[in-house]
Amino acid sequence: MVYHRYFKSSGFYFFLGKIILKLLAIVAGIVAIYQLVQNFVHINIKEYFFLLTEKLHPAIVWTTFIISETFLGLIPPDLFIAWGHQTQHPWLTTTFLALISYAGGIMAYGIGYFLSKNKAVKNYFENKHQKLTIFLRRWGGFFILMAALFPLPFSVATLIAGMVGYPLRGVIVFGLARIARFYLYAAVILGLL
Repeated sequence: MVYHRYFKSSGFYFFLGKIILKLLAIVAGIVAIYQLVQNFVHINIKEYFFLLTEKLHPAIVWTTFIISETFLGLIPPDLFIAWGHQTQHPWLTTTFLALISYAGGIMAYGIGYFLSKNKAVKNYFENKHQKLTIFLRRWGGFFILMAALFPLPFSVATLIAGMVGYPLRGVIVFGLARIARFYLYAAVILGLL
């Protein structure tokens, strides 16, 4: 009951609702675009996607994923999950992707902790990502959990967690939801492809 009142008064429920609506809008948009292209433009998206990824050496894809998941998460991991579908063992690939993403978040925490020693860098990141910083200080582990599960930049959240001195143990525990996210998304993506 105390948590409920705190979350209600601090705006956590509003923030969570916005994230869920954003997620639903993204999923609906992807499905709509996929259906439009498949039905009206008559382009087989799967064929073009797999044609592109077949030409890339797996080491390039893995390296890109590691860099993306450690430094600011610029590429949506869903693309890599879809790429993993074409491998011989898609669920094993999903497991490796999930573990790399989780480890990337922990590494980003370490980078944030290291960067927090430089006041100019710390101030720049706290100002640039002011909303994330406020949410992290206000909601702690729930924010890490939301970043792990929903389309928030997980590595940015853990980087800022390191910068503001959020306990590493909390990042390790709440960040485990990142692995669950990969399996859930893989089940959806593998079902679409």
